[in-house]
Amino acid sequence: MAFDGDENNSPEYNGLVAEAIAKFKSINVPYPPQVLFHARCDYLQKLGLANEEKPQMGLRILAPSGSGKSTAALEYKAMVERRTPPTDTFVPVLYIALDSASTSKRLMVQILHALGDPLAERGTEQALRKRAIDYLRRLGVQLLIIDEVQHLSFRSTAKADVTDALKSFLDAGVTPIVFAGTEDARRMFESNLQLNGRLLAPLDMPKLESSKSEDRNLFASFVWGLCDGMCERKVLKTSSSIVGEGVLGPLMEVTDGVVGRVARLFEVAIEIAIRRGSNTLEVADLSLAVDRWAIPQNFAKRNPFRARGKK
Repeated sequence: MAFDGDENNSPEYNGLVAEAIAKFKSINVPYPPQVLFHARCDYLQKLGLANEEKPQMGLRILAPSGSGKSTAALEYKAMVERRTPPTDTFVPVLYIALDSASTSKRLMVQILHALGDPLAERGTEQALRKRAIDYLRRLGVQLLIIDEVQHLSFRSTAKADVTDALKSFLDAGVTPIVFAGTEDARRMFESNLQLNGRLLAPLDMPKLESSKSEDRNLFASFVWGLCDGMCERKVLKTSSSIVGEGVLGPLMEVTDGVVGRVARLFEVAIEIAIRRGSNTLEVADLSLAVDRWAIPQNFAKRNPFRARGKK
């Protein structure tokens, strides 16, 4: 849906919106599942150091797209690097986001690229794997995070190749591995008991269910955290009491209990508010954000904010 004529799309307002969204993106809500994810990554990293040169363990985390698992993984990497900055000869945490339809060879190429190998694209799969192991050891990688692992299971032959390569990394004592992906990767893990035997207990993050009071409270705490962060960073000139206006139910429906979608919806609503000249965020901005973003992107089938208004 196009922006209304009353909304200011001038260069000046483009700058105002960009500045506000940058402030909003800097908000870090201490969301309990992500905090636990950081704790388990820390444990896995320390477990690897305590068992150097011995077979290593891995960790599986599956969650819906937009749940914040990738953000949490990158935040953990940044947290470790603040304590122990990487150098030309030391990379404490390596993060890889897989290309679609990744084969074992492509995985090795991505690892080598990330570690600075100028010849990352050259060599047979066996040679690339050996070089990847050499680089990981030489640069002292203490934790390898492989994101978007659902791309490993695009067909059975490639799946077997990739999981064999990953098992060999763990068995050779190269580094512990975090496997992060969407629910599409579940079948790959469930059908590979040999890989599962090398993993800690799964730390999956399913979407929050509105039928569960614990999930509703968790969802509410995240939304409150976003609103508090907006006030602290002065994303808008006036603090908003939007959560107190009964929006949590409709918001949970629109986002299907996936907290990352809440943040994205808020970004769209913040832009709408600023362009219409408002100093605060209102329910009408969220409602319009549903119409313009959530429904066209197929995250929602209807606008519960409008449905509520008709009751």
